[in-house]
Formats: sequence, structure tokens, C-alpha cells
Amino acid sequence: MIKKKLAAYAVAMTLGLGLVSGSLNAATCDYHEEPTVGEMFADGVVARPMIFIASVVGAAAWVVTLPFTIPSGSAGEAGQSWVLDPLAYTFARPLGDIRTER
Repeated sequence: MIKKKLAAYAVAMTLGLGLVSGSLNAATCDYHEEPTVGEMFADGVVARPMIFIASVVGAAAWVVTLPFTIPSGSAGEAGQSWVLDPLAYTFARPLGDIRTER
């Protein structure tokens, strides 16, 4: 019973992250307008929590892959890409600003 619930949550989260990441990639066009209330709401209520969860999953994956990345010297790159970049995107940008470049 619990395994089925966890599997359902995992599938829902994966689908949700896929939808959000696709819309975030499509929304990176060059615009310089102030974000609307709806964009700010969607960013604060949907995108940021999902990106935070993705960074927690990335941290777990980073720890699991440490035995392989430390000898190859790529632990820092993996940690930056899987943990630090998503956390910075979650906490260090204005609400509603979904552009990835600065």
C-alpha cells in the first residue's frame, strides 16, 4: 500500500518536473517586462518548490555517485550542476523572473 503511494507520488513529481522544465525552457525568450501576478504566483507556488525538491534529489544522487566521481575528479562539477545551481535558481533570483541567463 505504501509502496504504491510512493510510486504514484514519484510518477506525479516526475511528470510535474518534466512539464515545468519544458515550460521554463520555452519561457527563456528575451523579454524585459516585469513579471505578472500570475507568473509570480506560478513561480512561487509551483516552480520553486519543484526546483527545490529537484535539488534535494540531486543532492541524494550526488552523494550516491561520490564513490565514482571522487576518483575521476568530477565531484565538484556534479555537485555544482545537481545541487548548487538549482538551489541558486530557487533562492537567488527575483520572484517571477524565470530567465536562466543573467
